[in-house]
Amino acid sequence: MDFSPAGSGRMMIALVVLGVLAILTWQTMEPGRYRSLTWLLLGFFAFRVTLGWLRSR
Repeated sequence: MDFSPAGSGRMMIALVVLGVLAILTWQTMEPGRYRSLTWLLLGFFAFRVTLGWLRSR
């Protein structure tokens, strides 16, 4: 795995961390506005990580 700033290893770890945070959000927060906002922010960050990974290829 390449752990350089634009390496695929760091991108994969970032996506795994975002996935874990999404699961924790689903398990611990009650449905409502804040949970939806959290999902939106996590999705945004996952999208940015994916774009950065595609750009570095």
